[in-house]
Amino acid sequence: MAVKPSVLVAMLPLVLLVFFTTASAQSYTASAPSPLTDTPSASPPPPPPPESTAPPPPSPPPPASSPPPPPPSPPPPPPASNWTPVENVNDPAIQQVAQFAVRIYALSRKELKMSLVQVISGETQPYDGGYNYHLVVTVSGGKKTQYDALVWGILGTTSWKLWSFTPKY
Repeated sequence: MAVKPSVLVAMLPLVLLVFFTTASAQSYTASAPSPLTDTPSASPPPPPPPESTAPPPPSPPPPASSPPPPPPSPPPPPPASNWTPVENVNDPAIQQVAQFAVRIYALSRKELKMSLVQVISGETQPYDGGYNYHLVVTVSGGKKTQYDALVWGILGTTSWKLWSFTPKY
């Protein structure tokens, strides 16, 4: 049986009132004497625990108030070496890399009308298990029309990073 959120919202003040009233009442109520204390005990009280010479256990670390910072980003790619020119800039994989670069840059700059027009040129370089893609792209809806994009990624995965996206003119 599903409970509508509006019912939960309406019931919340009542539940909180009952909870706090009960908690307050318990703090003002005197505890009743135990009926077992009046009868004599048949067994002697337990002996005190033996004293230990071991140091007390360490106290737990204080709770973290905020999550730890994310791990640092890997360093930018090495200087140009072993770059191979892209033979076909209309290749679907190259178009996908360019589309990724434009969309990530547009989202980061809140230029949501920016879109890829075409890839002018490009080159690739093997790096860190994937490839660096250096593309020159033309866009519409941005402050400039031509940009240099440097992207690292592994085709067929979600492992992608936009290293830079700088205006050409």
